[in-house]
Amino acid sequence: MKKLLIGLLLGWTGHAVAQDMRSDMALHKLLIEDEKWELVAKGLKFADGPASDADGNFYFSDLRGRGIYRVSQGNELEQILPEGASGLKFGPDGRLYACQGHQQQLVAFDLETGKKEVLARDVRPNDLVVTRKGHVYFTETGKKQVVLVKDGEKRVVDEGITAPNGIALSADDAWLAVSDFKGRHVWLFRVEENGTLKYKEPFMTMRTKVVPGQKQIAGPLPAYEVSCRGDGMSSDREGRWYVATSLGVQFFDPLGRISGVLPNPGSKGMTSVMLGGPRQEWLYVTCGDAIYRRRVKASGTAVFGPDR
Repeated sequence: MKKLLIGLLLGWTGHAVAQDMRSDMALHKLLIEDEKWELVAKGLKFADGPASDADGNFYFSDLRGRGIYRVSQGNELEQILPEGASGLKFGPDGRLYACQGHQQQLVAFDLETGKKEVLARDVRPNDLVVTRKGHVYFTETGKKQVVLVKDGEKRVVDEGITAPNGIALSADDAWLAVSDFKGRHVWLFRVEENGTLKYKEPFMTMRTKVVPGQKQIAGPLPAYEVSCRGDGMSSDREGRWYVATSLGVQFFDPLGRISGVLPNPGSKGMTSVMLGGPRQEWLYVTCGDAIYRRRVKASGTAVFGPDR
């Protein structure tokens, strides 16, 4: 199955992959010399839901502090909504879509009017993505399922991942990736024209922490934890995937090979990662009580703008 997926993926990532087949799109090709992590916000109760608008402003949620915030390009921080959310994304209609599992609903905010529309009830969404067509996919971790909201109706489109958590779309909306919080894999699906998902595959294998003092039964190698706590995800225009984990940000190339790991810059657990800013070249990470960013040699796909 993975060979089939690679063949299909080459259809949209062929140029990028062809120029990099001799390597793994290594981490050093992404990082900029002398660039360091910068502190964006601190003193938060539980940072999550990073998002960016077409103008390059950065948004996030303080889930336990019950607030959604905007950070302008001038680094001015302001609360724009007295709401908490675990996942945020802008849609093609300009609204901010949000997961409010604590209220058992998926919603969308019109930031100009402040109007809030409930898109789905009796659900516990964790994270979400919005397609060019305005379709919403979200993870329901407790129910082990991925749900599609399309034309006002909700539909389960996948079941069985141990703890589906983070979710991301490829640059052309053709592929959907879902991280497993309690496992080692990021699962990949092809998005069909009608919104259904096909060719489910554990396409990426996340690195996990070593269990101190334990060895593998069959030899002298160290034992590893079962889960790397795969959380929020993002992608870029070159076909890379980014996953927030207990080890830090793990990077994967278009063929599902790990390219490297950036350690967590904070003191709390990492919850999500995204590329945003005016040129979508800032890598943002939410780390419990703080948010950090650093400039990288990549361009994200997480916002809607004229070139999308």
